Order: sequence, then C-alpha cells, then structure tokens
Amino acid sequence: MRDFKKLIKLRCVFCHSNDFALPWEGYVPPPGSFVVCANCGKENDITSMLITVKAAGISIAKDHAKELVKDFTNKLKKTFKNSKFITFK
Repeated sequence: MRDFKKLIKLRCVFCHSNDFALPWEGYVPPPGSFVVCANCGKENDITSMLITVKAAGISIAKDHAKELVKDFTNKLKKTFKNSKFITFK
C-alpha cells in the first residue's frame, strides 16, 4: 500500500489567505479564540476554520478510498479474467 500525504492549511474565511498574525512562532490558539489574518486584517474564529478543514480532510479521504477500491477491483478483474468459476458484473 502506498503512502498518501496531503497538507491542508487553515485559510482566512474572507480573503482565503494562509497567513495569520500569531503572537509567536509555534503558537497554537485554543478552540473558540480568534486569530487575525495577516493579509486582510479581519478576525477569524478558530473553531469554524477547524470545522472547514475537517470537512475538506474527510472529502479527500473519501476520494482516496474510492480510488483505492477502484484500483483493487481492477486488479481482481485482471487476475481472474480467464477463470470460468469467478465472474464480475
């Protein structure tokens, strides 16, 4: 099985920028707090941004799972294509 990695960044709700004004490097804001966008200067709610990122991650995972199932089905069909006992619809 191949490794699958996808990076999803938090994005500003207003301008879709990935840059935020954080107090120090490595700062992780607690849920329910606000961060200021470095591009447009508007405050973004962390909780709503995390929900958006989670939805995007679930969508990517579902698409990847569908791709894996499709590949597996094609390999099974190819393996058993000359068998008279196993057929695929």
